[in-house]
Amino acid sequence: MLFHRVCHLGLLCDFVATLLKFHKALVKRKYRLLFSNKTPRKPGPRGPSDALIELIVEMKKRNPRFGYLRIAMQIQNAFGIKLDKGVVKRVLDKHYHSTDPPNGERNIPGGI
Repeated sequence: MLFHRVCHLGLLCDFVATLLKFHKALVKRKYRLLFSNKTPRKPGPRGPSDALIELIVEMKKRNPRFGYLRIAMQIQNAFGIKLDKGVVKRVLDKHYHSTDPPNGERNIPGGI
């Protein structure tokens, strides 16, 4: 009889512990959903604004000999925007297309 009572108490303890774990998981999920962002976003940095992209491309069009570092320094001096030369490189690689052929080669009619 004592064995059955201990066995039932052990099962009861296991059952209560399982219920408490289940309740704790539900509460944890509730608050995670309650206090999380409602709109999922991509992780990582957002990148430069459209106005900054336009400024970088316009500066490169007006001064084609300016490099990444010089454009970054000019923007920092003029507008106080801290900008890395890598950002300028990525913007120009994506948005700037030079009309001149690479390496200064010109197509001259007549094949001189």
